[in-house]
Amino acid sequence: MHADVAAVSRTLGETYLIERELGRGGMGTVYLARDRRLDRPVALKVLPPEFASVADLRERFLRETRLAAGFSHPNIVPVFAVEESDEVLAFAMGFVEGESLSARVTRDGPLSRRDTVRLLQDVGYALAYAHGRGVVHRDIKPDNIMIERATGRALVMDFGIARAITPVNEAAGLTRIGEVVGTPEYMSPEQATGDTVDGRSDLYSLGLVAWFATTGRTAMMGESTQRILVRQLTEAVPSVTTFRTDLPKALSDVIDTCCAKEPAARFQTAEALVEALDATQLATPEIPVAIRLLAPELSTASTRAVVAFALLLNGTGMVLSNGNGNMLAIGVIVFAMFWVGLVTALREVGRLRGMGFDVAEIQRLLALTLAERDEERARRATDVTLVKRRTTRMWISAGLAIWLASRIVTIRFGDEVSVRGEIQGTAQTIMFFASLLGLAAAITVLVSSPFRRTVAEHLFSFFWLGRLGRMLLSIRGPRASAADGAASSTRVTAASSKRVDTDVSLAGEVAALRDRVDALERRR
Repeated sequence: MHADVAAVSRTLGETYLIERELGRGGMGTVYLARDRRLDRPVALKVLPPEFASVADLRERFLRETRLAAGFSHPNIVPVFAVEESDEVLAFAMGFVEGESLSARVTRDGPLSRRDTVRLLQDVGYALAYAHGRGVVHRDIKPDNIMIERATGRALVMDFGIARAITPVNEAAGLTRIGEVVGTPEYMSPEQATGDTVDGRSDLYSLGLVAWFATTGRTAMMGESTQRILVRQLTEAVPSVTTFRTDLPKALSDVIDTCCAKEPAARFQTAEALVEALDATQLATPEIPVAIRLLAPELSTASTRAVVAFALLLNGTGMVLSNGNGNMLAIGVIVFAMFWVGLVTALREVGRLRGMGFDVAEIQRLLALTLAERDEERARRATDVTLVKRRTTRMWISAGLAIWLASRIVTIRFGDEVSVRGEIQGTAQTIMFFASLLGLAAAITVLVSSPFRRTVAEHLFSFFWLGRLGRMLLSIRGPRASAADGAASSTRVTAASSKRVDTDVSLAGEVAALRDRVDALERRR
């Protein structure tokens, strides 16, 4: 039986306004609440009433609070306060506007290469921080990793079964050998047997989390808890490339290393994991917001250019052949739209160049925006469900296109057409144009695909990522005079000198702060 909302509100109502339930698990129920005193949203975790009276579980819950409250790290959910009474035992932690990794993968499917690398880095940093303070999480799993919606940052939560790392040679009473707690599907072999664990156990769990994140599957499944634990002890984790062939070998090697059964075969520390990820150079550089905003403007401009050219060419031909200038007028309008958009985009290019971006750098970053989409398409191509849906739509669209094309031919060349080739009757006219629209829609579905680039993206690549793009992007941008260049050089020299002095000063302050922190740690 889980915590009752009425009981929680009755006990903590003066401090927290309970809004709704966020989730529940073996160690409690989490509610979204508002701290009345500070007027901020919090996640309130409440221990089940039947467990609150058990001394061992109550102590474990309070230990979670003490451990987590002492942490201050951007990839760990912070703990604000603990609330304890005869009826309710709870603590308030930061509310993450987002969702768990489990919910994210369930909704959107496996993560891309870029998101997987970021996940491993973020959780790796959090574990390095905790392990450096003598704490093993012991329950790293998708439900305990939150993905912040605004930034994509991963945060680790729920240190409910964490405990201080203890040396192997400590007394059995202190190490509590034989205690097995955690989630079987993500539990390391040494944890499953109740042996003393260290940070490498969390890295094994993180490897299985990454395996799940990249495949959408749980690596170690079974009919019962005992069966899962036996598999954790005796069966090797399959290579992630078995189900995700598009992953770079460097990334799959990192995941497979984390999933090694022997602790000595894994990364020995979380820092080593992060360093291995950095060495792969798989983390895509962050693309400035200005470039992300510029890319669609340039894509629209290139598409309008092609459409305007086609309309102008066709319209000119019609004027010369029969004097009809309607198509030419439409072409002029589209060309005007293209020109205004191009000028606006190139003005933004000039602003970027004024900020220090050269043409080559702008093109490189624009290419990265396209590479991100290509990577997402490659990920979709491995989604069996999505591929099946696409195949079904293709067959339906092809059949519809054939049927509509036959209807158009019948109407256009059947009895409903006059001697002059004009369609007779309102109903036939409506049917003719409706069939045309339907045929266009069916052809669009056949041509477009979630697994390959669009026509607009091909035009974007042709116009802006090659020689033509270098020429166009070079049109705008500041041109500094010799005097300006000399003045700029003087300013840079002065700034560099000042920065050296500042760096020396900061280095001294950092050293002093480090000494104070070390002293406080020893005092604790």
